[in-house]
Amino acid sequence: MARKLRGQAVIAQPADRRRALTHSSPGAWQHPGIPQEVTGGRMVPTLQSPSTRAQRMQQISAHARAAITSLQENGLPPSPPYYTVWFEHHAGRKPELSHALDLAAARGRVTDTVMDDLSARFFQPQTEFKALSSALTRISGTLREALGIMASHGADAVSFGDSLNELSAEALLNPERLQSVLARLVDEAREMTRRTHEMGRKIAHSAQQIESLRGELEDTRKEANTDALTGLPNRRAFDAHLRAMAGQATESDQPLSMILIDIDHFKSINDRWGHPVGDAVLRRTAITVASLLRDQDVAARFGGEEFAVLLPRTLAGQAAQIAERIRAGVATQTLTLRTTGDELGDITASFGVAGYRGGEQTAAFLSRADQALYDAKKGGRNRVCGEQPARAQRWA
Repeated sequence: MARKLRGQAVIAQPADRRRALTHSSPGAWQHPGIPQEVTGGRMVPTLQSPSTRAQRMQQISAHARAAITSLQENGLPPSPPYYTVWFEHHAGRKPELSHALDLAAARGRVTDTVMDDLSARFFQPQTEFKALSSALTRISGTLREALGIMASHGADAVSFGDSLNELSAEALLNPERLQSVLARLVDEAREMTRRTHEMGRKIAHSAQQIESLRGELEDTRKEANTDALTGLPNRRAFDAHLRAMAGQATESDQPLSMILIDIDHFKSINDRWGHPVGDAVLRRTAITVASLLRDQDVAARFGGEEFAVLLPRTLAGQAAQIAERIRAGVATQTLTLRTTGDELGDITASFGVAGYRGGEQTAAFLSRADQALYDAKKGGRNRVCGEQPARAQRWA
């Protein structure tokens, strides 16, 4: 059933987010031709019956229809990435994705930008997959070449051993041929030496190629986790940092805080001055945020005009003080158009701060910070709000 939250965005909730087991037979591991030690006693899916397949097809069709309906209700183009986001939401396979859609709906907007962020966050970028596939193919070829070199060297050793055996036999049975056998042995020893040097050179070259490919893979990984516009970690990287830091905070019983930042009236900036100016505002804000953080903190572009900061070993009150410094830094920046000399006017941002509660789901932590940000927006913008709206403060 569709519902609306604080705006016009429409989120249809999955009828059932639980996964259905196809079977639960205690002896399910006894798959024909696969012994128990191979499967480790795990359940191995069996062939589905026609009725089960029909039911599965009905479920898929229902999810597909719901995805198309959601695209239409939110005024989104039916592109494959957007369709995939909605399909997975209605299938209930990605609870964090559904929660992110709920948050977007709570703000009254599920825009193209939101969909692009969700697609990049929850589904592997095609460019990264292609780069990874290409690099793995090249590494595989390099390793095969190295193995071939070593196999060839092994064949030379076998040939040399045969010549040694022949030398021993000739010395006993045919002393007259000893000289020719010795000459051949010397030639083979020289050839082995040459091939050994060649093998070392080729293996060294192969090692260089593999190291180069490793670097390419690392660059691809960094690119996939970096926001191209601001140079900050993107939402996907932020989520990884959040999971890691939340786990560390729980294990060490240390505080962890989060700041969510939203540039005020950003749509008006884009509408009045154009997207290039909007991009410049985003870059300048990113620089301001990063410059006012400590080495231990992690800032990321959260999506659209939003940024997020994780502050390990930091109480919420301390995080609010840091957020206030960032707020003041953003508010004091002056942007001037190079072409006309016009000033853009005041650039401000709103801030929501929350502290992590040991052991809680990261989605709940994020939701509380998002609610604090919403309170800051609702309260007049250009302010820092904590988790408790009654205790929210404004710094003008």
